[in-house]
Amino acid sequence: MNNLSPFPANLHCAPVSATEVIPIRHAVLRQGKPVASCYFQGDDAATTQHWGAFENGLLIGVASVYAVARPDAPDAREYQLRGMAILPEHQGKSIGKELVAALENAVKAKGMERIWCNARTGAVPFYQRLGYGCEGNEFEIPEVGPHWRMVKTL
Repeated sequence: MNNLSPFPANLHCAPVSATEVIPIRHAVLRQGKPVASCYFQGDDAATTQHWGAFENGLLIGVASVYAVARPDAPDAREYQLRGMAILPEHQGKSIGKELVAALENAVKAKGMERIWCNARTGAVPFYQRLGYGCEGNEFEIPEVGPHWRMVKTL
């Protein structure tokens, strides 16, 4: 990383447990909803990986990847990115970009061909800057809001 990068030197990304992602998911993705809504199917699967972004040892962002193919490509070798969340006071500092890069490297190391996600409509430009493309049309996830399926070939 060069000296011009906005990524703070005191920040790093590392694997975390399924339990550690819940408070940040709740604060960012499910605010005002029951904490139970922050537990996703597959969180405890052996193939699932949870990652965190730490600043000065404090967890400030999370994301997870699941060995799940897209519904329209059930035989694909790919992982689904879910639960991407950076605490609001830390957004806009390239932390999400670094966290996604760490997840993508982990997925590549498993020999996967693609990574995909259901991105909130407002997050589409973020994922496009990282090389993800939209697939299909905008759709609604009940209780959450409008999303786009986005895919990136690794």
